Amino acid sequence: IDPTSAASLPQERDALLLAIASKSSDEAIAQAIQNLIPFNPIKSSSPSEYSSALDGEWKLLWYNKSDFSPLLKLPSPLRPDSYQYFGKIAEREVGEGRVAQGLVGGVVALSGGSKKELWLSSGAVASKDDPSVLEIYPPFRFQLGETPGSSSPKSTIVESESDADFRAANARTVEAQQAPKNEYEQVYLENYGSGSLRVSVITKGDPVIVGDMFVHQKV
Repeated sequence: IDPTSAASLPQERDALLLAIASKSSDEAIAQAIQNLIPFNPIKSSSPSEYSSALDGEWKLLWYNKSDFSPLLKLPSPLRPDSYQYFGKIAEREVGEGRVAQGLVGGVVALSGGSKKELWLSSGAVASKDDPSVLEIYPPFRFQLGETPGSSSPKSTIVESESDADFRAANARTVEAQQAPKNEYEQVYLENYGSGSLRVSVITKGDPVIVGDMFVHQKV
């Protein structure tokens, strides 16, 4: 983040990063997030502004539910790092109109080397009613590949053409399989380039993950 932008950032942002770095309780971190949200720097309803801010690679710093990913429950050093990809990098890696999550390092590296990455991708479209919300669509693809920029093709482990099929593959209940598509809201989003913070929440869809909250930082 450039010095001019950094000078205008709220102290609540530093408080959140400190809480995460010091491994504070989930309750303390959630409160720090609530304190930061009113300072969300994106105030407009412009889809292009949200698209520009999201574009890039984001590293997961914190999340609030253990059901989000079984591999992220593992202790260090087995626990992999988690990344999200939007915009141009996602288009290059998983196709146009799609977003992706990647897991790298930890147990993933033990099974295939430091460049191996597990990829989960889906379609994603900004809501017509609120561009801060991404509506998640099939097809869902779970693939084994390498870190971004590799010329090696990804190997597809599971591909599902519907929410219900994908949730069934993840051993979800019938109720969860019948739930509506997932929606993913950006409740705090910076557009300062590398180092920017983003806070997002799953607000609708699979009941197992609705309410999951994430803090990411742009690489």
